[in-house]
Amino acid sequence: MDDDSGMRLSRLRKATLPLLATLLLAALLFATLPLGRAAGQTPDGHASAAGAPATALEVYAARLEAVAATYPQIPSILSDAFARPNGREAAVHPLRLLRGLLILFAAGTAALLLTNRVLAGPLRKLEADGGAPLLTGALRFVLGLVPVGAFALGVLVVYAIVRPAHPAAPAVLLALLQAALTVLLTDRLIRFLCAPRHPGLRLIPLEDADARALHRTGVVTVTLAATVLGLVDLLLALGVGGNAIVAIGLPLSTVPFLYLLYRVWRGRAPVARAIARPLGVEAKDHPTLGLWSVVASVYLVALWLVVAAAAVRLEPATGPRMLASLLVALAVPAIALMAQRPLARFYRGEETEAGKAAVARVMRALWSALFVVGVFATAAIWGFRVEQASGATGIALRLLFNVTVVLLLGYVAWTMVVRAIDRALEGARHDGVSSRGQRLATLLPLLRKFLQVVLVVILVMIVLSSLGIEIGPLLAGAGVVGIAIGLGAQSTIADILAGVFFLLEDAFHMGDYVEVGNLRGTVEGISLRSLKLRHHRGAVHTLPFGQIKALTNYSRDWALMRLEFRVPPETDMGLVKKLVKEVGKDLSADPEMGPSFIEPLKSQGVRRVEDDAVIIGVKFITKPNEQFVIRREAYHRLIHAFQAHGIHLVGRGVVVRVDDPEAANRIIGFAAAQAMNGGPKETGTGG
Repeated sequence: MDDDSGMRLSRLRKATLPLLATLLLAALLFATLPLGRAAGQTPDGHASAAGAPATALEVYAARLEAVAATYPQIPSILSDAFARPNGREAAVHPLRLLRGLLILFAAGTAALLLTNRVLAGPLRKLEADGGAPLLTGALRFVLGLVPVGAFALGVLVVYAIVRPAHPAAPAVLLALLQAALTVLLTDRLIRFLCAPRHPGLRLIPLEDADARALHRTGVVTVTLAATVLGLVDLLLALGVGGNAIVAIGLPLSTVPFLYLLYRVWRGRAPVARAIARPLGVEAKDHPTLGLWSVVASVYLVALWLVVAAAAVRLEPATGPRMLASLLVALAVPAIALMAQRPLARFYRGEETEAGKAAVARVMRALWSALFVVGVFATAAIWGFRVEQASGATGIALRLLFNVTVVLLLGYVAWTMVVRAIDRALEGARHDGVSSRGQRLATLLPLLRKFLQVVLVVILVMIVLSSLGIEIGPLLAGAGVVGIAIGLGAQSTIADILAGVFFLLEDAFHMGDYVEVGNLRGTVEGISLRSLKLRHHRGAVHTLPFGQIKALTNYSRDWALMRLEFRVPPETDMGLVKKLVKEVGKDLSADPEMGPSFIEPLKSQGVRRVEDDAVIIGVKFITKPNEQFVIRREAYHRLIHAFQAHGIHLVGRGVVVRVDDPEAANRIIGFAAAQAMNGGPKETGTGG
């Protein structure tokens, strides 16, 4: 029962988070809707009838009434605009204007098609070369901009040839170019991202049908919005303004929103699958993923209300802001999906459950961060600046934006940094015999600690700044405290700096056998301040870097080992050399010790002569840290070989030589006489 309650609670939480985020968006968007008029005035600039301040609802109600009252006058307003543009210019015949626009558009289209035909060969060659998908796609995008420029050039050339004398002609030309270039650039950008006909160049991981649907949705939406904006600009160029522009443009502005709502609900299942794929889940197992369509619908409805409110207030640049908001709405999921492929490539090989879970966590954090950024970006387009918000609401919104985005993106960055360092450490362990691998194994853990500290400090500073706390004095105070601490901890700072230079000079690695003064051991740990050595008997020595005056490393490149044997002077040195050579061959042929040899056992002959022995030397060269095991085995085999051939080792005791052959008998007799003389005395004494 408890498990079922926990599952229901988890599902409820997952379902409410998107809705809460959408409500936040609506609150931010409606927070951008000022009255636009002074209190106590109607939209027409007159004081309210009762003399009391007008509320926001009264202002918008009055404006909507004025716009609605304009609809019966629209035919006469348009007729007057064409008969006398801007109230003072020559008449413009609608059919003649339409014909001129069609001629300009046809000229631009012809230039575009001709350029596409010329570039078809280079584009096919570029695709056949089989280069990197990102580079090939970028080159295709750059080449695709050439036809767009050709379109603009064709329009301008025909316009220059015709040279229309009407004063409104430049404004009409500008309206046409803005609308057409917006659509063409959007088409090229979406083709670069989803490559509907070239799956190998696709940056967003989608199926062919989904890629085509995304391209079609983006282009149609921008075309509808750009057409509305172009028509509004054209009417403005003819002198139509005020309530008539609102009455015409407001209904038309619903067309791109209605189309997007239609596409959202028709494609809710494919998009849910596309979202679920990078999250490592199945869309059918997580019905809450289908709520994306609800979130998108609320977003679009709220955005259209903001557009309508801005249009009713006759705010300038309402159309471009609407188009920018729609592009933000399309860009957020596109960026999130586009990040999936490099992230999957970065985590390549993580086919375990833990690896898949890590990728899913990173993608969830990325989706959340991009959604919050999209919400606040849309609010910023409509004039709401979170950094300028005041009061408790402003602090809460700054905290929500800065802390949420920074924490989420910080989590993504930290996860990827840790993964990159762990991967490098794994490679260093596999390649532990190389100098580079050992150096990486030494430095990367320290780098991870340093980056962790830096990231935490940055996050704390951003959170404090979001709370309205001035971090400048804090940084200054921290600098003063740092100076005081530095003066009081000079030895610690000296240890840290010495450690940095030791690491930069590559003096030792993890696992090296080193000697520092009277201490020896294997490097077991390296921190910013000290070095830990593990003695072969188990003791751990901690040495501050500042106290290390000289360090001897026995684990670098190669190790030379010398052995000495004390043999009698009459030993056959030729036999010794032969035995050493045979033992050296046996050790080199050993499957365990043979690969460790750089140079096999070699006899060095007589190294020195003492009173009672001859010292012979044997040497060999091995890889680092392998010499001790080989030395033990070499001693064992050489001693056994010497004994088998009658070569006995001479100890370091004192040997007395007497040339008298009867000396031994005399010594025995003397000892016996002493024993007999001492016996009665001991007996008598005892009696």
